[in-house]
Amino acid sequence: MSVSPGPLVSIITPTFNRCEFLAETIESVRAQDYQNFEHIVIDDGSTDKTPGLLARYQPSIRAITQENRGEHATVNRGFELAKGEIVAVVNSDDPLLPGAISRAVEFLSRHPEVLVAYPDWRIIDEHSRPVREIRVAEYDPVRLFVQHDCCVGPGAFIRRAAIQAVGGRNEHYRYVSDYDFWLRIARHGTLARIPATLASWRSHSGGATSAGRGGAMAREHVELIRAHFGDPTLPKELSRRRREALGWAHYAAAYHSSSFVRRSWHVGRFVAIRPTNLASWWQRMRQEKPNMNRLGLIARRLMRTPKA
Repeated sequence: MSVSPGPLVSIITPTFNRCEFLAETIESVRAQDYQNFEHIVIDDGSTDKTPGLLARYQPSIRAITQENRGEHATVNRGFELAKGEIVAVVNSDDPLLPGAISRAVEFLSRHPEVLVAYPDWRIIDEHSRPVREIRVAEYDPVRLFVQHDCCVGPGAFIRRAAIQAVGGRNEHYRYVSDYDFWLRIARHGTLARIPATLASWRSHSGGATSAGRGGAMAREHVELIRAHFGDPTLPKELSRRRREALGWAHYAAAYHSSSFVRRSWHVGRFVAIRPTNLASWWQRMRQEKPNMNRLGLIARRLMRTPKA
């Protein structure tokens, strides 16, 4: 890895009205055992006490304030401002765990072919109490593209060259822009798991994922796969599995649908498009039973009676 005259690592934190969690996240970055980094915090037009909080941390962070543009536009601005050869997006409510930066730098140094290194992570609640440990899957392009299973979660470290190659996040997507981002990077090289728990994801009622579930999010999952598998430059070993991928996209859409009728319809499409997907579903159920991510929750969601 070449030596950069500036910081080797850039941490980007987009924030909007997350003052109650932001200080903990900033402190988690400041407490890292690695020094050659910059921390760029971009306030996307917050109306709470965020500006005052950021002022207290300067100049140890680089604080940017802008009119509200949305998360993906804010992340893209962070990509443009980043000086490091390695970049990570650390959301304002998801603090890093100790050793995250140093472990990522070491891993990427030992694996120059890897474009994105992603760790295991921990679910925490609104009081920062651990809820569950998530051991992510080793990278598999078929699993990522075809089975609609995004292995990359919080704490991912990306080579800036990869970001430049794909042009940042696609702001067309409101809910699946991050998944689209990993799919596009994977077209340029490999991703790899760091076998350590180095990041956290906070589960709380105001979180973007909780607030975003619904019909629009479900539709984007299907639209995304149609777009990628409609690209004639997609490798043939993937493009020939288009129907399988579209079935899994409907499976993901079922999970994110907010109504019983729409969930049932998407599950029906999952089975009808490629009935053998059921065998793959059962295999994943058995493999991922400890985490119980999306896979067994569909049945429970389907049986749930919508609130009046």
